[in-house]
Amino acid sequence: MTSEPIADTDHVVRYVKPSAIGADGLVNGSEFRLRSSRPDDMGISVNWLECFPNRSKVEQVNQVRSVVRLVTKRSGCFAELNVGRTRDYLTKELSTIFFVNDPLGSDVDHPADPSHALIVGLPPGNTPEAELIGDMIAECVINKYPAVID
Repeated sequence: MTSEPIADTDHVVRYVKPSAIGADGLVNGSEFRLRSSRPDDMGISVNWLECFPNRSKVEQVNQVRSVVRLVTKRSGCFAELNVGRTRDYLTKELSTIFFVNDPLGSDVDHPADPSHALIVGLPPGNTPEAELIGDMIAECVINKYPAVID
């Protein structure tokens, strides 16, 4: 992990599975919590859009689609967060949150993913504090993009 911080002016996206998108279109905060089944997780995986400079947001998200290592579903989405706005909003409850670049190298099954990043400094996933923070992060979603396009 490089642990280089991502600038507050930059943006990240997180894949959100269909079951975590409400009928109202809002993202469930559970998507922004550490998994209690994986206590060694250092943070929540996201993708840093400005890793792909001089491109429109749509082009940046297309780049993420091409390198992401998840099985994405047609009715899932990529939820966008502004790094600075999210950190500022969470500071009331949690001052330890950081967004850091964590590029992934290529392997037999996947291309390199220079945009991979982590949201670190989060509380353990099975706590009331984690539920609160996850909901607060979900409130910071500024845009959603389809996970799969034709």
